[in-house]
Amino acid sequence: MEGSKKKRTSGKTMQTAREAGYFGKKMLAGARDAASEGRPTAWSMVDWWMGTTIARAMGVEIVFPENYGAFCASVGAAESNLEYSESDGFPSTLCGYARNCLGYTRKLIENDFNIPPDAPGGGMVKPLFLLASGVICDARYKWFQALSRYLKVPMWMLEVPQTGTPEYYLKDNKEKCIRFMVSELRDFVAFLERLLGKKMDYDLLCERVDTLFKTHRLAYEVDLLRTAVPSPMVSTDFWSIMIAHLYTPDDSDALEFYKRVHEEVKQRVVSKKGAIPNEKYRIVFTELPPWHSLFFFDDMAEKHGISFVYESWVYHAPPPLTDDDIKGVTDPLELLARYTYNKFHHAAPVAKQYNTEPIFLVAPYLETIREYRADGIMCHPLLSCRPATYTLMHLRNFVMEKFKVPSVVVEGDIVDFRVFNQDEANAKMDAFIETMDYHRTLRKKEGLEW
Repeated sequence: MEGSKKKRTSGKTMQTAREAGYFGKKMLAGARDAASEGRPTAWSMVDWWMGTTIARAMGVEIVFPENYGAFCASVGAAESNLEYSESDGFPSTLCGYARNCLGYTRKLIENDFNIPPDAPGGGMVKPLFLLASGVICDARYKWFQALSRYLKVPMWMLEVPQTGTPEYYLKDNKEKCIRFMVSELRDFVAFLERLLGKKMDYDLLCERVDTLFKTHRLAYEVDLLRTAVPSPMVSTDFWSIMIAHLYTPDDSDALEFYKRVHEEVKQRVVSKKGAIPNEKYRIVFTELPPWHSLFFFDDMAEKHGISFVYESWVYHAPPPLTDDDIKGVTDPLELLARYTYNKFHHAAPVAKQYNTEPIFLVAPYLETIREYRADGIMCHPLLSCRPATYTLMHLRNFVMEKFKVPSVVVEGDIVDFRVFNQDEANAKMDAFIETMDYHRTLRKKEGLEW
């Protein structure tokens, strides 16, 4: 079974999804070219567009170890990195992205900082600095701290306030949070100016922020189009396409790419063409995917007519900022701060309506379940990721109580295919069909919309 996992890949239903790998190759190659030419490079966590947009405006080429971990897993090349990490004392319960990165880094060091010849995708070159983020995940602090010691390069940490629902509505809370974030970004700019020996070009930064907003508006509109029945785009398409808006949205190539994504999805909606030919059930996936086994979702489509219509909230573009949010704001640092804050708090009204926590990872799905007319939820708890797991049991209980939408729990890991039991997953999904059928009838009896 393990051998078959390494060889099988997911089929994508969209042409743009098949082309999206370009962005991963571009990032890795761009960093390698920069290093060979003496230009600055960095490794960054997903930071939801603040620090990375700023660093690129300063001429820094960036790669993302989280993205590289997903790539290594998808091509069946993560196992040796995981084993290297574990042999250094990092436990198997640590984030799979972190373990893949730490194992790769050890190989890099042992090869005198020359990229190992067998590195997937050409590998990640040694960075000038590390950019870390305090958003959501506590393990990411220690991961990049360990990396900094491994690589002997500086690390910069950007914080994002993540307030609870009652706290969000405290007087002046939002504006105080924004001021704190802007102060953090100004310190980061000063750090880059010292490190790189040049000043920030704020006109260029404004251009990149504008491109980011335009790319994300298209990505958000694609999400709105995806509420159509049958679903014009499924999760395996999204997990390919997302690389453009999650990692490189301030790149003009990403903007042009998303224009084509938007058009492809729009045409499917107009023609009522579903991503799969036999849609019978609509499932929302939470939260991080098993990158090594995406073929599983193709199997479910073929066997049961399941469309995975929405997925992985953390990877999606947020709603655009309102006119009130940006009224009178011309500072690109403040625009970035407001936008990232919006990502993690835009669902505050929903959280307040249902009196639930947290605003992120739970409240957004309460809208999604209704808007996408979901028949069920697939929860993917990870022993190696508390932040993407601890909310799942609360979410599934809440959604069952409020909307009579059932859920199925399939355990796995984002990188480590040794944790994913395909036979067990198939058996659970087989049984879940009957559960979804029953709750469809129940929702009709209770007068729910779908």
